[in-house]
Amino acid sequence: MQNTSGIVDVAIGLVFVYLLLSLICSALTEAVENLFTRSRGKKLCEGLYELFGGNTYSNTSFTLLKEFYKNPLIYGLYHGDLKLEQQPQQAGTEPSHTSPQKLLLPANLPSYIAPKTFALAFVSQILDDKPFDTATLISQINASNNLPANLKKSLTLFVNTADGDIHNALKNIEDWYSAMGERVSGWYKKHAQLIAFIIAAAIVIAGNVDTLTIAKSLMVNDNLRDQMVSSADQFIKVDLLKTRQQALDGAQSSNNQQQITQLSTEIAVIKAAASTKEALCQTQAIDPQQCYNLQMARLAELNRLGLPIGWRNLDDPRNNPHSTEAWLEKIIGLFITTIAVCLGAPFWFDVLNKFMNFRSAIKPQAGDNKTENKPQQPDNVKAPTPGVG
Repeated sequence: MQNTSGIVDVAIGLVFVYLLLSLICSALTEAVENLFTRSRGKKLCEGLYELFGGNTYSNTSFTLLKEFYKNPLIYGLYHGDLKLEQQPQQAGTEPSHTSPQKLLLPANLPSYIAPKTFALAFVSQILDDKPFDTATLISQINASNNLPANLKKSLTLFVNTADGDIHNALKNIEDWYSAMGERVSGWYKKHAQLIAFIIAAAIVIAGNVDTLTIAKSLMVNDNLRDQMVSSADQFIKVDLLKTRQQALDGAQSSNNQQQITQLSTEIAVIKAAASTKEALCQTQAIDPQQCYNLQMARLAELNRLGLPIGWRNLDDPRNNPHSTEAWLEKIIGLFITTIAVCLGAPFWFDVLNKFMNFRSAIKPQAGDNKTENKPQQPDNVKAPTPGVG
């Protein structure tokens, strides 16, 4: 049982490192997305372009897309003027009817449009200030020269299956848009995963966070292992504080006095054991930059305790291997860490929580076994004196 407890502690230490790095990676990925790529809005615009029939060469689809973004319901979702353009055709080439003409997308595209907002904006665009009912909508769809043929068929189906109720028609269009949104989410996730992998690799290499080396250090260094478990336990308590606080807010809104008293007591106990700064970070009461700095400070503290990360001590063979085999092991360790960080903070938090629960279940048993296995001596028998034959 002692060996099992030690293995679990090593696993907790590794998972906690993965969790901290994943939090840093997530913050940097979000920063890159917001400051540079702005891919959410671009992917959404590309999805709408396909929805409007732009998956084949069609100037009417592009015109429809531009008019949609100028709709008052959509215009308020972005700042400044929206300059949507198509990539110009190369000289001497004919337009293709089997592949879409690429868009040149600006950075100020809205990253999210609610299904209801989309449906209202699109239907009002088709109706063009005419009465808001299904009969008028069908008439406008059939008479429009700006709607591609496939789009007309889809819209006609949505309206005809609404039983004459404009609200049902809007609901059908919302569902149609939501299905497109799921596909766009898949595009964005692939893009975000690539960015996250690049950032994770940069963090891991810059910090020399080698899974194999860290695991070896945790196995032989009891003090470091205990410190890692203690830090992980503190982290779990703070998240528990956040959960209990949310439950307390719900109880206060429903005026459940018994639940309020119970949750308030639990929160007071958790706060007594949890770090104030960490609690503020978890409940988003401080700036994300401070949360990032807090996690970096925690990693620096673990490094001071002896966690083998960083490249500062190049005389240490753990940081600067002296053989090909050692370098190969180092590369494998860094690669394992990179893949682990890409799995994301929510995944590692769940794993950490399970390990901590398992550890709390086996720790008392380990102590009991130690007591039970200790040899018992009769009261009337004296222990032998050392050095006496």
